[in-house]
Amino acid sequence: MLPKINRRQWKRHEKKHLVQISTSLQSGFSSAVVSNFSKGGLCFVHSDPLEKGGRVMVRLPLELVGLSREVRAKVKWCVPASVGGYAIGVEYEESQRWTRYE
Repeated sequence: MLPKINRRQWKRHEKKHLVQISTSLQSGFSSAVVSNFSKGGLCFVHSDPLEKGGRVMVRLPLELVGLSREVRAKVKWCVPASVGGYAIGVEYEESQRWTRYE
């Protein structure tokens, strides 16, 4: 069996966090549970599906990045989650500078 090749640019952190996401100014923010994250993006579970290529605003909490902030991201994939809802992977428009998870 061949070893699995990690094609990721940044280390992935497997920790659960609550974030807020928004797809538009009119929709406001709704809660989502992060399952893993990196400097380049994150994976979260949300009750509603999001369209691949769509843009979202993610409100990252203080506990996650050491400084609460809102970042823009692009939906890379969306699949039904085993726990219900949808698992959604997003890539930040600009990579983040983590302070807590280096």
